[in-house]
Amino acid sequence: MGYKIASDEQIKKVLRRVLSKHPHVQSQGKLKMLVINELNKRRKKKFTVSEKRLRGIAARSGFVKIEIHSREGDPQKVLFKCPVCDAPLKRVKNLTIWGGRVTIEFKCPLCGYWTSKKKRVPTLYVFHFKK
Repeated sequence: MGYKIASDEQIKKVLRRVLSKHPHVQSQGKLKMLVINELNKRRKKKFTVSEKRLRGIAARSGFVKIEIHSREGDPQKVLFKCPVCDAPLKRVKNLTIWGGRVTIEFKCPLCGYWTSKKKRVPTLYVFHFKK
């Protein structure tokens, strides 16, 4: 049996419906399951969506707050894109005592992810419905 890929708008509508019934979803996998079940209700075609794509749509939706739990990662790894939503990261800089500028952390303007020299690797996402 083949699967169809749902459009971003379809997923966004279903995501709003799911989160209005379940205002706090404790994992990305559970959210995916709830969205796919709701998406395929009363339909002949079976739809699917990846967890990464669903997370990105949720971050850009405006009605979902993503709580990001993380662990310490490789400090040598350089990040340019947000590991949560793929948006470009903004550098937060500070002045040194000698007048120079140094990057102290990276922040995502879209989903709120941040990291410092000790790179934060996301391990768990909790999704909250903003009313």
